[in-house]
Amino acid sequence: MEIYLVRHTTPDIAKGICYGQSNIPLAKGYQQELARTATLLPEHIDVCYTSPLLRCKALATELSDEIHVDKRLLELNFGTWELSAWDDIPADQLSPWMADYINTPPPKGETYQQLADRIGTFWTELVATSADTVLIVSHAGAMRAILAQLLHLDLADSFKLQLDYGSVTKIKADGDQTTLCYTNKT
Repeated sequence: MEIYLVRHTTPDIAKGICYGQSNIPLAKGYQQELARTATLLPEHIDVCYTSPLLRCKALATELSDEIHVDKRLLELNFGTWELSAWDDIPADQLSPWMADYINTPPPKGETYQQLADRIGTFWTELVATSADTVLIVSHAGAMRAILAQLLHLDLADSFKLQLDYGSVTKIKADGDQTTLCYTNKT
C-alpha cells in the first residue's frame, strides 16, 4: 500500500491566530498550490480520506473522486482558544500548556496525546484495508502524530518535522513493514 499524506494548502487566516478545529477556508488562489501538490501524487488513487474541515475537504474533492470524511483526521482542538490571537491568550493558561502540551489540554480542548490516540486508531484501521493507493488530506498535527508513531518518536519530538502547506509525505505499508519514502515534498 502506498499512502500519501497531504497537508492542506494555505488557509485564509491571519498569522498568529489559533485555529485548530475552526473551519477556516483556503486562501484565495489556493488552486496554484493545489496544482503543484497534484503533480506530486499518482494519477490513480483508490481511496481518499480527509478531515471534515473545509480547508482539507475542499482539496480532497479536487484530488479524488472518492472521498471519505473521518473526524479522527481533525487538527488539535484548542477549545476556548480557537480563533484567538496567541498573544491574547492569558499567560496563566498558556504557560502550563506550553510546558506540557502532550498531556495538558487548552481549556475545553484536547491534549496532543488525545489527538495521537485517535490518529493511531485511524492508522491501524487504514493499514488493515486492501487499498493499493491511499490519499490522506489532513493537518500538520495529525500528520506529525502519524509520523511519530511510524518513526517511534516521542510526541514532543514530532514538532521537529517540518510540514509545509500543500506538502506531500509518502509512506509504504506492507504487512508489518512500514517505510517512510519522503516527507514534506513540495
